Amino acid sequence: MIVEFFRPGNSLLHRLDPRPKLLFLVVVLIAFFVPSTTWVLLLFTAAIVAVVAFFLGPAQLLPPLKSLWPILLLIFLLTPPFHFGGQPIIRILGATLVTSEGLDTTLVMLLRFIGITFGFFAVVRTVALDDMVLSLRWFGLPYAACLVMTITLRTIPSLGAAWHNVMDAHRLRSGLVESRRRRIVETYLPVLTSVLIEAVKGIPVLAMALESRGFGRRNPRTSYAELKRGRALAADMLVLAAASAALLWPAFIRW
Repeated sequence: MIVEFFRPGNSLLHRLDPRPKLLFLVVVLIAFFVPSTTWVLLLFTAAIVAVVAFFLGPAQLLPPLKSLWPILLLIFLLTPPFHFGGQPIIRILGATLVTSEGLDTTLVMLLRFIGITFGFFAVVRTVALDDMVLSLRWFGLPYAACLVMTITLRTIPSLGAAWHNVMDAHRLRSGLVESRRRRIVETYLPVLTSVLIEAVKGIPVLAMALESRGFGRRNPRTSYAELKRGRALAADMLVLAAASAALLWPAFIRW
C-alpha cells in the first residue's frame, strides 16, 4: 500500500500549478522571518490557517496540530523563563516568571512554527509527488535530489501507517491497551522492532522502483506527464503573485 501526504481534490489549491506554489513557500518563509510586529505575524498565521480550512476543510487542521503540539508545548513552557525584559506579568514569591518580553517572544515563535507548518502542509497536501518531481526538475534541481525529496515525503507517512498497523496487531494479540502500567520500553520495543523489520523488507521494493525510474542513468530523461504551459501557467503565477504581495505588504508597515 502506498501512503502519501497528497490527497486528491478539486479545490483551488489543487488546481493551481505546483511551480508557483513552491515559489509561494519561499514567500511564506520570508514573510515569517522578516522583522515585524507580533500583530503582523498573527495576521499571517491566521490567513494561512484560514486558507487551509477553507479549501481543504476544517478537519485538515488537525493533522499538523497533532504533530506540532509537543514542540508548541515546549516553546510555551521553556521560552518565557529565558527572557526577563519588559514589565513583569507573573510573579511568585518575589520571583518573576513571565515578563512582557518573554510573552511576546513566545508568541512570535509559536506563530512562526504554526504558520510555516501550515504553509508547507497546504503545498504537500495538494501537490502529487509526480508533479513535485516535474516542478523541481523545472527549477533545475538534479533528478537524484528530486527522488530523495519524494521518497522522504512517501516514506514518512508509510512508516506512520505501518506503526499504527503494528500497534493494532499487538493490541489484538497481547492486550497492549491494558499494558500501560508496564514500562515504556517493554511496551513499545516489540512494536518498534516490527516496524523496523517492515522497513527493511521494503528496501528491495524501493531498489526496484529506483531502477525502473532509471536512477543512475545519464541519458536525457523523458516524462509522460506534463505541467501547465502558456496562459494557464501565467494565470496561476499571477494569482499567487497577488497572494504573495498581500502577504508581504503588511510586513513593511509600521503598526
